Amino acid sequence: MAKKPGFKKFRKLVATDIDTLRAEFAQMRTDLDVTRKQLDEMISMNDELLAANNKVVADLRVLDDRLAHMGREFANQIHELASGIDGLEKHADSVSAETVAELHAVQARLAAEQVRYEIAFRQDLAEIADSLRRAR
Repeated sequence: MAKKPGFKKFRKLVATDIDTLRAEFAQMRTDLDVTRKQLDEMISMNDELLAANNKVVADLRVLDDRLAHMGREFANQIHELASGIDGLEKHADSVSAETVAELHAVQARLAAEQVRYEIAFRQDLAEIADSLRRAR
């Protein structure tokens, strides 16, 4: 018959197992603390990026509003110019008729150029907004 281990040996084995478990739990706590710290740093960086993105979006909205306002003002000025040209045309002689025709052509070019600039600017704003959305 085999000899049974003594109580003292069993007690030492249990104590060793408990010490091993304590060491593993201590390591897990340390790892958890490190992970929490990293997570807190990531959250902080994310909050900073979100705040920066929100500022950029707000700035883009201000620019868009300003562009829309400037576009309306420019369109109003072109309309006033057209009215002035029409008034000149009514009182024009043959030489001024050519000048009025040139003014009409210049007015049309100005209006087309204004529209091109506004479209290009809005496309740039849309690209910036898309890149910000993708960055999140």
